[in-house]
Amino acid sequence: MNRREKQRHELALLASTGAYHTFDQWTRALIPFAQWNLEPRVGMDNFIWLTAISTTFTLIGTFFVARMIEVMGLRNSAMISTAFVIIYQFLVCQFTNLYIYVFLQSLLLFNNMQMIIDAAILNMESEDGDYKKRTRLITRIMIPQSIGYALGPYCALQMIFFVTPYLEVSQALCGFLAVITLLPVIWNYFPDNPNPNLSLVPDFSGYFEVIKSDSVKLYSLLLMMVTGPYTAYDSLLRNSMASSAIRDPNNMHNLFLTLGLTTVFVNTILLPKLQSTISTQTLLSGSFSLLAGSYLYLAVFHDLIHLFIGMPIQVAAATICIGELSSQLMGAIGKRKAGTAASVLRMSQLAATLLVPFIHGTVVPHHDVVSLCIMSASLSGAAVLLVKKFGGSMVFSSEYLPGFSGKYD
Repeated sequence: MNRREKQRHELALLASTGAYHTFDQWTRALIPFAQWNLEPRVGMDNFIWLTAISTTFTLIGTFFVARMIEVMGLRNSAMISTAFVIIYQFLVCQFTNLYIYVFLQSLLLFNNMQMIIDAAILNMESEDGDYKKRTRLITRIMIPQSIGYALGPYCALQMIFFVTPYLEVSQALCGFLAVITLLPVIWNYFPDNPNPNLSLVPDFSGYFEVIKSDSVKLYSLLLMMVTGPYTAYDSLLRNSMASSAIRDPNNMHNLFLTLGLTTVFVNTILLPKLQSTISTQTLLSGSFSLLAGSYLYLAVFHDLIHLFIGMPIQVAAATICIGELSSQLMGAIGKRKAGTAASVLRMSQLAATLLVPFIHGTVVPHHDVVSLCIMSASLSGAAVLLVKKFGGSMVFSSEYLPGFSGKYD
C-alpha cells in the first residue's frame, strides 16, 4: 500500500467513524421517545430491560462479527453490518407495537461496526512499524467519534422539536443519510482481505485462553465497574427527560450537547495531557474517585442545574477510565490476538450493561435514581481500592493509546 492509498484509507476511517457515531447517537437520542409510544404501555421500571434486550443481541453478535472480519474481510463485514443497522434505524420508530419493537432489536446483532473500524486501523498499522504513526492515527480517530457524540443528539432533537414532530420521519432521514454517506465510503475505500478457507462458526477456544490471565480478568472487571453504572444511569436519564421534553425541549437538547462537547474536550485535549504527566495507576485512581463523587452529587441533587454540573464530571471521568482500561486490556492480551482482544473489550462493556440493571432491579425499582447512584458510587469506590492494590503493574504505552472503545496494536 503506497502513501496515497494509506492517506485515502485513513480519511475513509475518519469519515466512517464520525458518520457511524453520528447516526448511532441520532437513533439513541430518539429511542426513549419511541419507547414511550409503545403499546402495550411500558412503565419506567421496564425501560432499562428494553435496553438490556438490545444489548443482549449486540453481545451475541460480537462473536459472529469478529468471525466475519476474519473470514469475509473488512469491506464485506462492514457493508453487511452497516446495512442491517441502517434497516434497524429505518424501522425502529415506524411501529408502536411492543413486540415488533423487541423483534427489531435482533437486527442489533450486527451493531458492532466499531470492531470493524478497529480492525481496519490494525490492518493499516500492521504495515508500518513506526509506532508514532500508529499513535497519530489512533489519536486522530478519537476526534470524529467525539464529534459524533455531540452532533448526533443535536440533529435528532433539532429534527423532532423544530422541523417535524414525527419520529419516523426523523429516523427515515437518519437512515437515508447513512445510506448515501457510510455505504459508499465503505465500499470504495475499506480494504478487502477475505479468507474464505476459514469457517464462519466462531472459535471460542481463543477467548477461554485469553481470560485465564489475571491481568485480563482485572481490567475486564474494572471496565464493567465503569460501563455498567454509567450506561444504566444514562438510559434512565434519557427516558426521564424524554417524558418531560415536550414541555421544554431545550433542556434535553442543551444537556446532551454539553455532554458531547465534554467528550470531545476529554479525548482531544485533557486525556493526552494527563497521560503525559501522571502514571496510569494514579490517573485511574483519581478518575474512579471523581466518578464516585459525581454519583454521590447526583444522588443528593436532582435539579436540572445540578445535572449540568454533575453529569459532565461523570462523563469526563468515565471517558478517562474506559480509555485507560481499554489500553491496558489491549496491552495485556497483545497484538497477536488483537481480534480476540477487541471482542473481550466489547463483551466486558456489554455484559456490564446487562448486569447492573439486573442487580439493581432485584433490590429496588429501576426508576429509583438515588439508590442507583449510591450503588454506582460504591462500585467506583471499590474500583479505586482494586486499582491501588493490583494496579502497580500498569504501564502506559503510546502503542496502546485508547480511543472510544479501546485501541490496540
